[in-house]
Amino acid sequence: MKKFAMILAAGLFSLNMSAGTPVSEALPFAQLDFNPASIAMGNTYIECASHIPHNPYFIGGGVGYENYMPELSGTKYLNAGAASKINDNCGVSLSFVRGTGEEITGVGYTPFEILVNAGFGFMFSPRLAVGLNVKYAKEHLLKSYSNTAVLVDVTGTWKFHATELTAGVTGIGEAITTSTGKFPLPTAVDIAAKQVFEFGSDHALTLAGRADYYFAGHPAAGAGVEYCFSKMVFVRAGYHYGGESIVPSFASAGAGLWIGNFYVDAAYAFASDVLDKSFSLRLGVRF
Repeated sequence: MKKFAMILAAGLFSLNMSAGTPVSEALPFAQLDFNPASIAMGNTYIECASHIPHNPYFIGGGVGYENYMPELSGTKYLNAGAASKINDNCGVSLSFVRGTGEEITGVGYTPFEILVNAGFGFMFSPRLAVGLNVKYAKEHLLKSYSNTAVLVDVTGTWKFHATELTAGVTGIGEAITTSTGKFPLPTAVDIAAKQVFEFGSDHALTLAGRADYYFAGHPAAGAGVEYCFSKMVFVRAGYHYGGESIVPSFASAGAGLWIGNFYVDAAYAFASDVLDKSFSLRLGVRF
């Protein structure tokens, strides 16, 4: 049977930035993390197609509920998707995200955003795989004001036993020109690492770290830890340093549960002026 996975997910991020908050990059939502397991560990995952060939099952999408939009407050994201291994060396994924903002007072218009992501991964060897994500992003901030762009992620993942390294360039695309100026896309160089330590047959500890450098001149980094019991129960914690990048700094914690082919992941962000008391939830099934 072809290895295939689908996710249903829901999450919430409470972002309290006011309308008009200045940003240096266009379409920042194209670089958001919609994975609660990653959020709970300080945004330490790089969601990319180069992961697909390394997994006997790949969990590749979801239905999510998340807030992030520097220009406007209270944007809620729903996302859905799926991923499949074509054979032992190749895999594909497709996801869809829609963000809906709060209605603009006095205008009677509700802004929205759309992100469609198609990915392809190919394994050169049991240790090395590469991936390509092509994203279509659109934001409609006012009835007569919208921006669209195509972004590309190019990544590579090296995996050897309990060690995984991922690196690449994400958010590649042409800058967007508006009436107020020219804004680059949120392009970044990303490096992430994970190491799993197993203790007997029932206990495992995963340490994860990630560093990003946005071409706009903003560094970011994250670190996290995950404890797993009997490959069923997961407890996670992490911290993300955002600096002046598009994702603010925050601390996080979360948990996960696997029962057969079904799972649930949850994350909670705190200790942040922007993301304090945020919540994210994902429900998934693989088959």
